[in-house]
Amino acid sequence: MNKYLKFEYWNTCDLGNIYYQGGQHFIFYLDADVGEPIHEEVEEGQENGDGDFIPTYRRQMKRYRIRTGLIPDYLIDAIQRMKLHDNIELTFKSGEVEQIYNVDCEAEWQFEKYAWQGTVTLTFDMDESITVGACCDNLTVTDAIPEWYWIATDGSDDTGDGHYTTPWKTLAYACTQVTTPGETIHVKAGTYTETEQSVLAVGVSIVGQGDTTIISSTYAGNYESGTIALHSASGNPVDGSQAISYIKFDGNALTSNCAITVRFRSNVEIHHCTFINFDDSAVNFINQDQGTWTNAPTVNYATGNKLHDCTITNCSGVTNYATVANVTFLGQDGLLIYNNTISQTSRASGSNGTLVKSFFYKNCKIYNNTFYKNDHESGAWNFHLELWNYTGNNDIYNNKFYGLASIDMGGYTNSVSAGTTYGVKIYDNELLNTNQAAYTPGGDKLVLGIIIEGQGHDRVYIYNNRIQRFGSGIAFGTAAVAYSFVWSDIYVYYNIIENVGYSDHNYCQGIYWMSAVPTGANDNTFDNIYILNNTITAIAGATYRGIGITAHGTITNMNIQNNIIYGFDNHGINISERVAGVLTIDTLNVTYNNLYSNGTNTVVVGGTVDVTDDDITTGNITTDPTFESTSDYHLQAGSGCINAGIATGLAFITTDYDDVAVGNPPEIGAYEYQE
Repeated sequence: MNKYLKFEYWNTCDLGNIYYQGGQHFIFYLDADVGEPIHEEVEEGQENGDGDFIPTYRRQMKRYRIRTGLIPDYLIDAIQRMKLHDNIELTFKSGEVEQIYNVDCEAEWQFEKYAWQGTVTLTFDMDESITVGACCDNLTVTDAIPEWYWIATDGSDDTGDGHYTTPWKTLAYACTQVTTPGETIHVKAGTYTETEQSVLAVGVSIVGQGDTTIISSTYAGNYESGTIALHSASGNPVDGSQAISYIKFDGNALTSNCAITVRFRSNVEIHHCTFINFDDSAVNFINQDQGTWTNAPTVNYATGNKLHDCTITNCSGVTNYATVANVTFLGQDGLLIYNNTISQTSRASGSNGTLVKSFFYKNCKIYNNTFYKNDHESGAWNFHLELWNYTGNNDIYNNKFYGLASIDMGGYTNSVSAGTTYGVKIYDNELLNTNQAAYTPGGDKLVLGIIIEGQGHDRVYIYNNRIQRFGSGIAFGTAAVAYSFVWSDIYVYYNIIENVGYSDHNYCQGIYWMSAVPTGANDNTFDNIYILNNTITAIAGATYRGIGITAHGTITNMNIQNNIIYGFDNHGINISERVAGVLTIDTLNVTYNNLYSNGTNTVVVGGTVDVTDDDITTGNITTDPTFESTSDYHLQAGSGCINAGIATGLAFITTDYDDVAVGNPPEIGAYEYQE
């Protein structure tokens, strides 16, 4: 939608009706941007008794010119008298407001098609100051109502031509008519029942008027097609440079499978939309052919796509659980998902799908969203996010997750590709499960907060997260596959994992690492594992271990330091082998931890684990950490955890959970002590 400068005034300045046409309120639009200013320095002052000019101050003036047209002559007459006003302001498209001086108006008239046409040049000065308030109202930036292209509930696909006064009736038809890049289809308020797929051309946008513009879809399609299809031919993605915004999409009680599918396109923005009651998915960004889209992309990744400021409710089930979710993306580079609210709670237990799912992605960010899942899905894994096969520089941060569901990072080809420096960072999130007492796990589905699983991970950072009332707060798991794989540089630090455990489950652990046994002669390798400065608490009578490592293969340089582990029924920290005699650790530091009120407050290492260069006693304490309260894990004065940790030597760790600078030595736990 084009942006215009809007000029508005009325007779509140006591200049009389001669200038204001009997007190009417006038608005017109200037169809050109403000030109580049000409800067001029002005000195003001007075002469002294000797005739010399003495400046009292100097100011910078900026002279602007606007050329515009189609202004009635009486408005031109009024503009010419604007210099009589005390205050006139211009608001730029950037939002800057400045005061206008010395308004001049020059009109040029021509006779064309039996009508007078006018072109007006406005010239005025502004100083550098920003002023607020005006006698006559402001020039402001606004969205002018365009003439083309429109659909309306009272329009016609037969007789309409898309003009504002003669609109079309359906979006599907409008999409066949508007195909020139840069054009926009405008949808007036009302409910539109769309029975066919709308195929949106490259570069064409769609904009409605908010939730009063409703696209109710009865087009079934499938999760790969979408009620609105932004589909380009197989191959490298094309530049869409288009948006869909301010529309409510209704899947008509799950009649329609998918709202929007973007395939082989870049720079597509979907924002300020509402999606409800689609069977499989709301929005898909897919960079792969139909039927193959869980495979690695065979072309360049799509870039610059965005989904933001949307509300998505009940748009995914479990029929195509392995493939789609409320939002799905594949083969994306730089996708941004932010400021959305996504909820999947209303279907029968076990039938609610995942909120966000992905395959093969890099430089993607998921942030400032709110996610809702149920406290329990009987007999089903329950995911907020299920993100597989990252290829570098991905971030999940500042989100709130409600309900007992997981953030799952999995896959079999996770890597840090060329041009990226880390795999994934998960930080500053809250996973909030508020109904612990009522939870009964289904079968073996012990719900975990953050899961890192699959056949290899590289440079994973998990920090400053709050994880509340899960079966395990953070879990690592490998699969029993017929080949070897490597995990390297895994950092878990300054997280709060609180009230771990369920009354009817015996194996709840704060941080849980379980590696399966590969088949044949293959083995696993884990390098540079850091678990630092976490605060981990349990509910009484329902937990197993604070930190439990049950591994198979070889671990090099494992550091478990500066953690508070409180209230677990079994061991505070336990390290053991998956199969007796097949876990080798080269350098193990389990030091400077506070183990309190656990079944065993010493570090337990399995009897057949082969350890070289181990230290499992230095600096560990077993005193009460003396939290501020049972829900506030800041330390009280006199706590034995104050200045009791050890510097980690990791330069990127500089602040605690509260973003307070970490001291040397640091505290044990997630908070630095503040007097």
